Amino acid sequence: MTQRVACFTGRFQPFHLQHLEVLSALSHKFDRIIIGVTNPDVANLQEHDASQHRHTDEANPFSYESRVKIIKDSLMGLAQAELIEFEIIPFDLTAPGSWKVPAETVFAVRIFSPWEASKLALFTDQGFETLELPVPAKKLSASDIRNSLTANDNEWKSFVVTNATDTIQTQWNKAMTIKVGV
Repeated sequence: MTQRVACFTGRFQPFHLQHLEVLSALSHKFDRIIIGVTNPDVANLQEHDASQHRHTDEANPFSYESRVKIIKDSLMGLAQAELIEFEIIPFDLTAPGSWKVPAETVFAVRIFSPWEASKLALFTDQGFETLELPVPAKKLSASDIRNSLTANDNEWKSFVVTNATDTIQTQWNKAMTIKVGV
C-alpha cells in the first residue's frame, strides 16, 4: 500500500496554533507529514513579488535550527495522540530541484494572500497534487507574535502551543542577543 504523504510549508517565524491546526487536520488524512521550513538560510533571503516582508531580517529572527526546536516542542502532544510520522526538512522554495519529497506528495496550502496563491501555483507547476485548505475566519499572524515578543509582553503565549513557550522565549532571546551583538 502506498503511503499518503502531505507537505505543509512555511517560514514558521514562529510556529503557532493555526500551523498546528493544519497539521492536525492533515494527520487525519495522511500517513506521513513533511513540514518544509522555508527560508532555511536566513542569511540568504530572497525577495518575492507576491510578498512585501518575507525576505526581511525583521520577519526572520529565528534560525532554521531554532524553528525546528520550536516545531518539535509544538508537535509533542499531536504526534503522540495521532501516531503520525512528522518529518521536518529545510525547504528552499526557490530551488524545486532540492525538494526532498516523494513524487506522490500532496502539498497543503491555506490561501490568505497572493503569496500563498503563488506557492500553490509553484507546487502545481512542479507537477505535485495540491490541497487547498479552508481559511479560518481570523488569521493568526506570526508578525503579531513577533511584535508581542519585541514588546516583552505575554500576549504571544496565547497564540502558540504551551509546550513551546519556553523554547520560543529562549530562541527569541538568543536571536536578539545575536542581532544586538552584530
